[in-house]
Amino acid sequence: MILSIEKLKTLRREKGWSQEVLAKATGLSVRTIQRIESDGKASVESTLSIASVFNLPPKSLEATPDEIKVDWTRKMIMKNLFALLIISGAIVMLTILAANFKTFIDGTTLLFIPLFLYSATILAFGTDGMFKSLAGLRYLFTDEMVGGSKAQYLSEIYASQVKFLYGGALIMLAVGFIAMFTHVDTYENFVFFRATAINLISLFYATVLSEGVFRPLSIKLRTCDIKG
Repeated sequence: MILSIEKLKTLRREKGWSQEVLAKATGLSVRTIQRIESDGKASVESTLSIASVFNLPPKSLEATPDEIKVDWTRKMIMKNLFALLIISGAIVMLTILAANFKTFIDGTTLLFIPLFLYSATILAFGTDGMFKSLAGLRYLFTDEMVGGSKAQYLSEIYASQVKFLYGGALIMLAVGFIAMFTHVDTYENFVFFRATAINLISLFYATVLSEGVFRPLSIKLRTCDIKG
């Protein structure tokens, strides 16, 4: 078995034990403890001895792989695709019931929100982080993942992108309302309210992307290693 070196060292230090004390507590040799804390490799018997000392299940001492391992199956992909289509269909239905569907399509917003999102991502996580976030969208279509540190990193990116989306929407709202109130004397009531509705489209886009894609994906990646 491969144990988490950092986890083992942390548990030992929390108790204030040296490697020699841990060796006596487990009945293992000091050399065995040193080797395990060096390369993480331990036999089943050694793992059981160490786990019993810390009153933990042996599995909790295992190292989490860095790479994201995914079990891609047709059934899993179709299930998650179906869920995504239901969410999209519900949003489209609501927009049609609310107004003409074309009302919700604004070219400026469609251009600004993605540009702001990925520009902010580059500033926060670098170009590599941006490309990882784009490639990671495929994990929407699976539930069977073992993630490790890379999954946690991606989760942090998507959690941050939720903030970037709302930030971009807030900027558009602020600019739009400043422009509207600056020229409020020239507006008729109908024109003013229509301009207000168009101004809110940025918040609509940000909410749909954040709550329909990025936040669920962030949660999925953050919890993939602790599913029972």
